Amino acid sequence: MPSIITDQGHLHYEVVGSGPPVILIHGYTQSWNTWRSTIEAYAGQYRMYAPDLWGFGDSDKDRRSSFKVSDFVELIPQLMDALGMGKVPVMGHSMGGTTALGVALKYPERVKKVAVVGSPIVGRSLSPFLKMMSIRAIANIMFVGEDKPLLRAFIRGWSYFVSRQNPDQFYTMFVDNIKYSLDSFVESIDSLRRTDLRDDLHKIKIPAMGIYGGRDVIVNPNQQYVFDKFIPHGRTIRIKKAGHFAMWDTPKEFYQAFQAFMEM
Repeated sequence: MPSIITDQGHLHYEVVGSGPPVILIHGYTQSWNTWRSTIEAYAGQYRMYAPDLWGFGDSDKDRRSSFKVSDFVELIPQLMDALGMGKVPVMGHSMGGTTALGVALKYPERVKKVAVVGSPIVGRSLSPFLKMMSIRAIANIMFVGEDKPLLRAFIRGWSYFVSRQNPDQFYTMFVDNIKYSLDSFVESIDSLRRTDLRDDLHKIKIPAMGIYGGRDVIVNPNQQYVFDKFIPHGRTIRIKKAGHFAMWDTPKEFYQAFQAFMEM
């Protein structure tokens, strides 16, 4: 299991494939496994690096003092430095896409091009249910019990709204990957809901793509128009039948978008 040691703790990542490199960043409560189907589809064309953000998956959950989007922005260049990577494409899903934009803004010399998948530009575009997870009192209730039965029940009920084509996959992914602490669960979404990148996006001069699902109930798909407005040279794609997880819901359409991004 590949990993690096940073001053902020242990960082796990997966690397698969051969060819030009690309970094894939997962979203809230997820892990590198969000990208498994994409990695399997493109292993023969690209070398794909998929880290677990601090506080999630198999990365460190204990040594960090905070789990904010700004912390995750710092993670990516640390990973790149450790692996001897230069300027590479970066794609992120949901919170990972907001992170990717943050890396492109703060470290433009490290990002060749950037793409987001169902990512908020403005945090208030998040579902009210997701914003509730930033309230520690609610999160405390969700985390009661060794097996977290209330959290599991919530995920099961919500899975039918989040991923209409693949609710069981969504549920299994979330339940099998309850690999996050209470702090990372609360602090990451709290920082995401407070995010507003509009004033800075004009600084992005590299190729940029926004991919949004027309049936997304986690992030308002009209964030596509915010992307269009504030990154006018960028390209956006709306996959009408996709929910928040376009790579699972509509793989054919998502792969076409992914390929288009890699060829930008």
